[in-house]
Amino acid sequence: VSRVASLALVSCACGAVASAYGRTKERHPCVRSVCDAAEKGVKTLTAAAASGAQPLLTRLEPQISAANELACKGLDKLEEKLPILQQPPERVTS
Repeated sequence: VSRVASLALVSCACGAVASAYGRTKERHPCVRSVCDAAEKGVKTLTAAAASGAQPLLTRLEPQISAANELACKGLDKLEEKLPILQQPPERVTS
């Protein structure tokens, strides 16, 4: 996940979405209230899920590691076949 997130195109897209989300919250107080409540709920659920899932993640660590290795190899091949993934977004759009 971190490798995909670090790709220039993905990172730029995430930044654009985050920026649009922030601007929307700033401009619309009603939307801000709903978003703030949703964010608080997500944070609470995430914390509960993380602590509850830890024993399962520990047991599944070898399988998760194997899946991560396969995903990384697939991403290596994808980056090899599509070098545009490594280009800055400005260059891709031009």
